[in-house]
Order: sequence, then C-alpha cells, then structure tokens
Amino acid sequence: MARLGCKTALHALNDRNIMNQLRTRLLSVAAVLAGMALSSGAMAQSTWNLYSGSGNGCSQNAASSGNYNNSWSCTGSSGAVATASAWSADRGTTPVSPYSQSEIDYLNAPASGSYYASAYLASYGNSGFGAASRTEGISATSPDHAFDSSAPGTQDLLLLDFGSTSVILDQIGIGWSSGDSDITLLRWTGSVAPSRVTTSSLRTGDGEQNLIATGWALVGSYSNLGSDSTAPFGGAAVNTGATEASSWWLISTFNSALNGGSSCKTSTGTTTTCTTGDDAFKLNFISATVPTTPPTGKVPEPGSLALAGVALAGLFGVRRRGTAKRA
Repeated sequence: MARLGCKTALHALNDRNIMNQLRTRLLSVAAVLAGMALSSGAMAQSTWNLYSGSGNGCSQNAASSGNYNNSWSCTGSSGAVATASAWSADRGTTPVSPYSQSEIDYLNAPASGSYYASAYLASYGNSGFGAASRTEGISATSPDHAFDSSAPGTQDLLLLDFGSTSVILDQIGIGWSSGDSDITLLRWTGSVAPSRVTTSSLRTGDGEQNLIATGWALVGSYSNLGSDSTAPFGGAAVNTGATEASSWWLISTFNSALNGGSSCKTSTGTTTTCTTGDDAFKLNFISATVPTTPPTGKVPEPGSLALAGVALAGLFGVRRRGTAKRA
C-alpha cells in the first residue's frame, strides 16, 4: 500500500509538472501570436496638408504668433501632430538705433560662427507654408516670402518636430515654386532634442552651418519638385527614400555643403545635378510612416485563432501521451 501511495503521489507530481510545462508553453504561444498581431499593424501611413484650413490643416500656436520664431501645429490623418517652424541662415541686418526686435535678436547672436535665426512661418492657402527671414521682413513679397535661397536670403529651412513620436518621412510635396525647387532633407540622430537659444531665438550647437557634424544626417537631396496646389495635395510629391525614423526633420533649400556636393535625385530616382542659390518654393504636403497603438480588446483574426487551436491541440496531445505512458 505504501508503494502504491508513493506511485500515486509521483503520478500527481508528474501531472503538476506537465501542467506547468503546458502553461508555460501556452504563454509562449500567446506571446508569439500577440507579437504577430502587433507586427501586422504596428505602423501606418499618415499624411499632413501643410496649410491653414479645415481637415488635417494647421493652426498657428500662441507663442510669437505673427512674428519671428512662431510655429504651427499640424495634425495628420492618423492624429499625430507635427510642429512646424522656419529658420534661416540670414540672421538679420546690421543694427541701427533705435533697435527693432529683429535687430535686438541680431545683437544677441553669437559673436562668431554661422548660426540659423528663427524666421517667420506663414501659411499661403493651398500653396502651403512659406518663410520670411529677418532681413526679408514679415511683409516680404514673392519670392522672398517662400523658402528661398536667393538674395537677400541665403538658406531657409522648415523644421518639423513630431514630439515623442518617431516617424519615417516618406514624401514631400510643394504647392508653389518660382525658378528652381531643389530641396535637401535631414534627419536628427541626436539622443536629445536639438537645442535653441531662448533669449535670442537663434539656433546653437546644431545650428551651425555644418549641421552634419552636430547630430543631423543627410537623407537626400531632390531636384526641381513639381508643384501641386489641388487639395488634398501630394499629387506631385517626391519620394524621399528614407528608411530610418526620427522625431525631428529639416527640409531645406538645396545646400551643396550639407549634401556633400551637387549630385541629387529626380522625382523618378535618377541621378542629376542640383544648384544652390536659385530655389524658391512653398511646402504643402508631407507623408510619413508612423507607429500605431493597437486598440484594446481587439478580437483575434481567424488566422490567429486557427494557429492557437493547432498549438493547443498539440500541447494537449502531449499531455494525453504522458498520461497513457503512466497507465
């Protein structure tokens, strides 16, 4: 009887061990299935119409509204928000007393080095965003109120801040151009956000002319973009070829120093030559791949359920074989 009791106890122990193994395997299967579900819907495409209007449009933020260093919040089709601001290598004119605000900012600029000053970002209907440097003035007219690299400006840039969301910027579209429309695209690779000088509204550190050495990486330069001002825009957008994500992106008038030369791409991806100093355009569209949060309580897809059923059947088959052997 004692030996029979020991055998029964061993069978019970084995049952518990097998059930624990089954439980562990079931959890592993569940984790794999969950990972499959997440990977199938973890990224989504989102578009932004960069203009002041209804439907995925942009609104100007209160800080510095209507002045240099202003910004706009633009909500994409996925709900992700991009904050847009304008910058320029043109820091302003030589101050003459009594000083204007732009001249005060000029005086606050670093004594040496080439830095980018905040510019004025304005929305021009379906044409999209344009920028006016401190020398061009807020009331600048065409083509100076666009992103341009012609005198008196030297290089204008659109900064896109996606906050805590990292995106892959896939497409860029313009709604207006004058002369040429070559662009350079950069992606921020630093571990912290690009820095700013609060008092003077001038970019420092990453704001030197050589952005590549301060945390920005070249994604590519693109030649002579075609314009499309027909809502919802993007009909003539250029594919960037970007493969890596970032929360900060810079769209600049073409710059051979940042590009490492004059070689760039056409809208079809062929190699061509871009030129510096004759660009003028307004941006009205971007498209990006963004991560998505799976909805809670999502019902598993039929394929996932079938896989789970097969896994469970196999595991319980192991349990039955173990029981049969002991009998």
